[in-house]
Amino acid sequence: MIQRDFEFIIDLMEEFTKQKMIRDRLNIIEKENVTGWEIWWQIEFSSFLSNHNKISYWDREFILPVDKRTKWKKEKMAIDFLIKQKYSKKDRYIALELKQHKSMKQCITKMIVDIDKINSIKKSYDILRSFWNIGIHKLENNEKSNKNIDDIMHILYKDCNYTQHIKKTNFAFTIF
Repeated sequence: MIQRDFEFIIDLMEEFTKQKMIRDRLNIIEKENVTGWEIWWQIEFSSFLSNHNKISYWDREFILPVDKRTKWKKEKMAIDFLIKQKYSKKDRYIALELKQHKSMKQCITKMIVDIDKINSIKKSYDILRSFWNIGIHKLENNEKSNKNIDDIMHILYKDCNYTQHIKKTNFAFTIF
């Protein structure tokens, strides 16, 4: 099931980033050096999910209770997106955390921090069948930096990590 969900999320992101409007906006973000555009991305992704024929339900900023014995010391936390594929089991959802950063390394570092967040959910309230981080970042041209990131990703997420260039932009997305 994990591999199937992973492939489904890759397909969603490929379809999302193939939209001309999304590519145009990413090019404006780069040209004008816009920062803090994660909320824009969440809004556009919300619209995309609302019209997707393979999604039966989605929610943004879904609140879940936290096990206070974990590093995450709050009582509750919000997951960026909770989605349900059509024809999947009731009450089993795919969770998504979205991140953006100019630097691939910084984006992935922020994504890794979210793993602690998701691991802090109370086990008695675990409705998630899988959890995925999705980051959009600039393409990295530094081969040494890319090699280091690839090595870390391969160790941490051996079979479930993916990075793809967003065509007609200088951005890429990474999923793990």
